[in-house]
Amino acid sequence: MNTTMTASKGDFKPVLWTPGDWNAFFGFGTNILVNMLVLTGLLRFVLKMPDSLVFGRILPALGLMMCLSTMYYGTGSPIGWRRRPAAATSARCPRA
Repeated sequence: MNTTMTASKGDFKPVLWTPGDWNAFFGFGTNILVNMLVLTGLLRFVLKMPDSLVFGRILPALGLMMCLSTMYYGTGSPIGWRRRPAAATSARCPRA
């Protein structure tokens, strides 16, 4: 007799916030901040690009790209919502 519980695709309810998300939120935010600061420094001081180009074109485009990509991967993409792997719902998986 199979006693494991399996959910169909219609029963899937995404979890919007879990306890481990604070770590990911601050880790991802810190990573983005450091990358943007390094990029700004490299463009201004190493490549000697004018401030009007760096702050007027490049960084706003980068900010828009980060916002759109975060929304896409957070909500719209097939990998966006947290899903249990198919193996975790099978009877052979000891973790289930």
